[in-house]
Amino acid sequence: MAAECIVEVSGLTVAYRTGGRDLVAVRDLDLGIGAGEIVGLIGDAGCGKSTAALALLGLVRPPGRVVAGRVMFRESDLLRLDPVALRRVRGRDIGLIVQNPRASLSPLHTVGHQIGTVYRAHNPASAAAAAAHAIDMLRRVGINDPERRIFAYPHEISGGMAQRVLIAMALSSRPQLLVADEPTSGLDVTIQAQFLDQMWRTVRDTNSAVLLVTQDLGIVANYCDRVVVMHDGAIVEQASVSDFFRAPRHAYGRAILALQRDAEDDNGNAATTVPAALVEVRHLAKRFPIRGSTAAIQAVDDVSFAIAPGETLGLVGESGSGKSTVGRCLLHLADPDGGEIAYRGQALAGMAPAELRRLRAKLQIVFQDPFDSLNPRWTVGAVLDEPLRLHRELDAAARAAERRRLLALVGLDPALEARKPRTLSASSQQRVAIARAIATEPELIVLDEPTSALAPAARAALIKLLRDLQAGLGLSYLFISHDLTTVRSLSHRVAVMYLSQIVEIGTRAQIFGAPRHPYSRALLDAHLALDPSARRVDRPRRADLQGEIPSPINLPRGCYLYGRCPNQVDACRATPQALRPVDDGRNVRCWRITMPDA
Repeated sequence: MAAECIVEVSGLTVAYRTGGRDLVAVRDLDLGIGAGEIVGLIGDAGCGKSTAALALLGLVRPPGRVVAGRVMFRESDLLRLDPVALRRVRGRDIGLIVQNPRASLSPLHTVGHQIGTVYRAHNPASAAAAAAHAIDMLRRVGINDPERRIFAYPHEISGGMAQRVLIAMALSSRPQLLVADEPTSGLDVTIQAQFLDQMWRTVRDTNSAVLLVTQDLGIVANYCDRVVVMHDGAIVEQASVSDFFRAPRHAYGRAILALQRDAEDDNGNAATTVPAALVEVRHLAKRFPIRGSTAAIQAVDDVSFAIAPGETLGLVGESGSGKSTVGRCLLHLADPDGGEIAYRGQALAGMAPAELRRLRAKLQIVFQDPFDSLNPRWTVGAVLDEPLRLHRELDAAARAAERRRLLALVGLDPALEARKPRTLSASSQQRVAIARAIATEPELIVLDEPTSALAPAARAALIKLLRDLQAGLGLSYLFISHDLTTVRSLSHRVAVMYLSQIVEIGTRAQIFGAPRHPYSRALLDAHLALDPSARRVDRPRRADLQGEIPSPINLPRGCYLYGRCPNQVDACRATPQALRPVDDGRNVRCWRITMPDA
């Protein structure tokens, strides 16, 4: 630990009153954070790490309460300060970033007003100065066109952008201590890297400190100085990052590190080569009109790929790149505006609704949020019974037996069919969604971010389940994700999307080992590996993309990466081996790349 201790926690215990007794969520926590230090607090969901982080600021929500302990900050115990004194500390000397931006931002005020209000609460500034400061903070967290964005309301911006607004609010007064609870969970990989790079530089330049609550060990390995492991409400291990990744002392630490390292392994998925494709997509296009405007969003533009029987094609890219729209168009849940989709050589366009409905038994989808995709009024049994009634000729007894078999196949107790989805964990809900998808005996399943809401252990278990189902049932997958670790673990081939187009496609080894497109290189460079000996912050040069992905509504002319690419167009022209830009009549963009089979 650094010589100067900014905050020192001793004996912190937090309990929730329920059923006439205290349920202890955080037990006898001791923790110190030094100046210039970033401490990673890790553990599974429900272990108490977020409760502990909020308790440092006296923000435990009823019926929770601090039972014992103290939090010393600048020789004052924060747990014993009166509300007025504590308010002066929070927001100015200690900043807080929470995980759910929608619940933390006021829907009634613009984001610029909210950043300015927080700034003026702790700094003498006029309204004009606060607005200028809000613009500067939005620019610092990678939001393009901040002069316009300060007038946006939270519902008018994406979830990732809302998360960056919270980050801007927390950093507006340059706090000495930042408590960040899963601050990058809603961000794309390139934006996550930009924020974490900035956070690391700020800590080094100002000698401040960060308590970083996360489940992502890649973030810990690349940015933290120490790691604190929580399990079942207690700290079970504290160590330097290098010591922890070399040899965790506690069994729980060893288990979670092994899980994430296993997820990064190739797991033997070699590229599949077969004479005929199961599904072919040719020159797919989809536009969404904007109400009250003549403009439109070009969500998908000239996308082509094929998926072989038994193959997984990973589709990666940032939010808004068009990945999910491709998946929905593939099943005609959204009608394409151009191009062709063929299943076993049969074009889907022009099919009668009844014929398309029968075909959908072979083409299924698993959505990102299982809670939203499962009918909350139905039992699990009713959810599984619906596709069996619609697509398979089974009597009631046979359907009951098949429901039990499907639940067992996805690793769930068949007795759960009497439960409602809301009573299950997110992992179990997603397994029910997978069971519903395979109930029709499909050949292709579109997996739209199926692991994004899961903790690392549950994510690793779900990926293993998908692999086992593919081997046992001969399934093909279109695996849509921005999580490069899971894409690498599950996919045979990978397609990279940027701003409505596939810019590069190849085998997993080609894309992850030697990406050729500038966007692919930048995307892979932002991936955080579990190796503290080669940290991102220690690399001399990186192929960073700056700012957020541009709006697809009104694309400016120029390079298709719009200044985000670390290479200049002229430099690309001057290098014979480099990518050659092409003017497609709208913008200058790099050639899309299809790598030959290895």
